[in-house]
Formats: sequence, C-alpha cells, structure tokens
Amino acid sequence: MAKKISASVGSGAVNRKDDSITVQTLLNKVPANQGGPAPPLVVDGLPWQKTINAIKQFQRVQLGFQWPDGRVDPNGRTLEKLNTFDVVDPADSCEVGHIYCY
Repeated sequence: MAKKISASVGSGAVNRKDDSITVQTLLNKVPANQGGPAPPLVVDGLPWQKTINAIKQFQRVQLGFQWPDGRVDPNGRTLEKLNTFDVVDPADSCEVGHIYCY
C-alpha cells in the first residue's frame, strides 16, 4: 500500500515529523545505485540537509530532474516514485498458520 504524507517534506516545506519519517524511510529503501542515500539516512523526522540532498539525488536519478527542488509533496511525482520502492519483505509478512511462520 502506498505511503502518504499530509504535508510537504524537504526544502522550503512544512516538514511535519511523521511525514519526514515517512520520506526518510522511503528514501532508505532506494538502493544507492538507483538514487538512494549512501549511507542510509538516520530516520529521526528531522529533514535537514542530508535528507534534502537525498531527495535531490533521488529526483535527479529517478525522475531526471536537471534542477531538483529537494521537496516531496503529498500528491507529487517524487512521492509517487518513492512508493515504487516500498515493497513488502516476505520475512515481514507472515500469515497466521503459514508454514514459514514461527
């Protein structure tokens, strides 16, 4: 299920803590060779320069932005693309009674 944010995150944004945590978490799911942060971001809800730079790098690589704005908007292309990296790890999705669940 696609993650949502209630307000913008990043440069010149509203930067609500919960929204910032969502964006930082999503950015960390992007492999570095595909525009993700290296090293991974600290998920602290504080979108300072490292988070803004990570957003810009993601926008350059994944969206082809020549002049990335370093901002993720609730219904924008950046969030939409970030969500494509939010895949469920089979180890995290265990159904009750499934043969592989403990």
